Amino acid sequence: MLFLHTMNKLIFTIFIAILLVFNLKSVAQTSNATIYGTVADENGNPLEMVNVALMGYPFGTSTNRKGEYLLRIPSQRNVTIAYSIIGYEMLKKELNLQSEELYELNIQLIPKSENIDEIRVTGQNQTSGNIVRIDPKAINNLPDVGIGNVEGLIKTLPGVNSSNELSNQYSVRGGSFDENLVYVNDIEVYRPYLVRAGQQEGLSFVNSDMVSSIEFSAGGFDAKYGDKMSSVLDITYNRPTEFAASVSASLLGGKAHIENISKNKKFTYNMGLRYKTFRYLLGSLDEKGYYNPAFFDYQGYFTYDLSPKAELGFLGTISLNRYEFIPQSRETISGAWNEQRRLYVDFDGQEVDRYKTYTGALFFNYKPTRNSFLKFIASSYKTHEEETFDIIGSYLLSEVQGEGTNDIDDSSMVIGIGMYHEHGRNYLDAFVNSFTHKGGISTNNNFLQWGFTIKNEMVSDQMKEWIYRDSSGYSLPYSDENVELYYSANNDLELDEQRYSGYIQDTYTFPTNIGKIKLTGGVRAHYWTYTDHLTVSPRFSASINTGIERDIIGRLSFGVYHQPPFFREIKNLYGKVNPDVQTPRSFHTVAGFDYSFIAWGRPFRLTAEAYYKALKNLIPYQIENVRIRYLSDQISHGYTYGTDIKVNGEFVSGTQSWVSLSLLKSEENIEGDGHGYIPRPTDQRFKFSMFFQDYLPGMPEYQMHMTGHIITGAPFGMPRTERYKQTHRMPGYKRVDIGFMRSFVTNGNNLTREAFFDRFESFNVSLDIFNLMNIRNVSSYFFAADYENKYYAIPNYLTGITFNLKVSAEF
Repeated sequence: MLFLHTMNKLIFTIFIAILLVFNLKSVAQTSNATIYGTVADENGNPLEMVNVALMGYPFGTSTNRKGEYLLRIPSQRNVTIAYSIIGYEMLKKELNLQSEELYELNIQLIPKSENIDEIRVTGQNQTSGNIVRIDPKAINNLPDVGIGNVEGLIKTLPGVNSSNELSNQYSVRGGSFDENLVYVNDIEVYRPYLVRAGQQEGLSFVNSDMVSSIEFSAGGFDAKYGDKMSSVLDITYNRPTEFAASVSASLLGGKAHIENISKNKKFTYNMGLRYKTFRYLLGSLDEKGYYNPAFFDYQGYFTYDLSPKAELGFLGTISLNRYEFIPQSRETISGAWNEQRRLYVDFDGQEVDRYKTYTGALFFNYKPTRNSFLKFIASSYKTHEEETFDIIGSYLLSEVQGEGTNDIDDSSMVIGIGMYHEHGRNYLDAFVNSFTHKGGISTNNNFLQWGFTIKNEMVSDQMKEWIYRDSSGYSLPYSDENVELYYSANNDLELDEQRYSGYIQDTYTFPTNIGKIKLTGGVRAHYWTYTDHLTVSPRFSASINTGIERDIIGRLSFGVYHQPPFFREIKNLYGKVNPDVQTPRSFHTVAGFDYSFIAWGRPFRLTAEAYYKALKNLIPYQIENVRIRYLSDQISHGYTYGTDIKVNGEFVSGTQSWVSLSLLKSEENIEGDGHGYIPRPTDQRFKFSMFFQDYLPGMPEYQMHMTGHIITGAPFGMPRTERYKQTHRMPGYKRVDIGFMRSFVTNGNNLTREAFFDRFESFNVSLDIFNLMNIRNVSSYFFAADYENKYYAIPNYLTGITFNLKVSAEF
């Protein structure tokens, strides 16, 4: 305790010193000027979403729907402002303004003469739908324990909850982790299935270095998206137009990527390597021992233009993950200050997990006319997963005297002694092959889309695990005749089934006196041979854009969302299969609006949505850390409703930041249990998140990036007990991560006098402080029995305060 107290004081002192340095430099360097104006096309029409960048610095802004912009820039020095948007020539302006000078600069952009490289029909402007566009550049600035995880950015959005920084998984508007769709270049992404804890997960599938666009919907999405009930994350990898490369390294791993285009402009490649290890971070957990996590992946995206109308592409990934853990001891003190409990455990045994996944997808894109496209995709996904563990723990449960110390002898009374043995030999092999066709045709006011997928799924799942528990010399559960196992599951599952799905949707846009109205209607169908269920999901959305005078977009969407089960959902807690499992269904109603406004002379946007979900034929489940255990022999009905609010904009001139607030309630009623409606496992009623960026005035090469979360606790209970008993509440999740970065090169401009940096396009050094306030968040609970067979919930705490040094460069 003395050592930790000393370390906390040292950390706090360092943090205060850093803030003082920033504050002193802010006072000394207040030399800024302001530019403002409008950006229009050659006909004088305002252009929205034009990037206004300060060359040589990592900051900028974008125009609103009126084409207006405002940007603070360093004064009394030569600076270059660049204006750019897809389809128009970039325009650069050089300025040298006086301190606090206000300068109007109106710009007119000229359309590009060449054709767009990608064979793609974009259709209508998606900013008026339920899809949110996210700037991929923000990922690199995110202080996150992942190495540039897209999910780290998604978790700061309204309606998205995650109470485990070690995990890439998230819950959206009361849905489970399995209810989220993720696409990369129209390929549905699968995750390892046997993962039990966040530290085993490894890398996110999405390589942020290769990303060109991110789109996300928290509900009410169109029929073209697949068969999940909660959310869609749609990622597009970059099709390069010139050479680029990057490399970064930190205490948590490293990554590198390279992309280029051939001289004849026909062939492109975009490749990335990543390595991640949690060893340093896991040292802050209560459970001490030898941690050896090693996660590696390679991804490559290649395209070749067969003709001006035809393109061939390939996306391939290899992911090799290994998690090895040899526990030694654990000591956890929990409870109120006047009635604390100490759990001390000595361990024997080890855990070794391996996850190997491979993805390959071949694309053929054809553009018969300027306003139509046809896309054909043949893809395969293969995973081999092994989860093997034998962990023996001997524990001592004690009451703690006073406020507690680090000495076991200070415990006033031993109230429980026992041991447990956890054994597992779980193996999974899955092979999924699919063929997909998508097409679309657009006219002036209409955009028709269609698609279908044929999929074959082969799964071999071997589950063999058990837990033996002994309390005070008696096995649990106690028996006079036999030695009983506390829990056991032994099951082999073999599946070889087909899925067929398809959709058609149409979007129609027309002007009215009150604004431009956009209507989208579609229907989706799905059939799985295992359950012999056919589902039909009609969906509809409408939006109205009041135009540049009012700058308001209103939205309304409703529809049916089915989620046909996969192999996990048809198994119960003990691995037994229920062939008669139902197909869960959710009816979404979502209403919201966007309002753009100016505050402090800078652009902001307020987004608000209210939603209601009517849930039918749900498969109840329990969450153990991050593993979902389904109760396929039960069925429930429920509801979820809530409100999401987000304000984003230039809280600091030239940088995008946002704050989000979410309120929800999610309950279910399990048929036949007689206990009525109870909170669902993801019923986290309140969430506040933020992503904030700042820099020193006049010295934007010194930057600060911060994320913060406050989330109410999720329901919990003893594993493998009835669901109605799992309604206790975990403590709330509270966490702040902060990063300080020094840019030496930005956009090819050397901000130093050192010739060494001339070779880089960018070069940054950053120091991240994870869990700045050193709050002990809880991921799950270990239940220890005392002499009277009374169980105590001992929290499994997440990571404490840690530091990460990172160096990154682009070429």
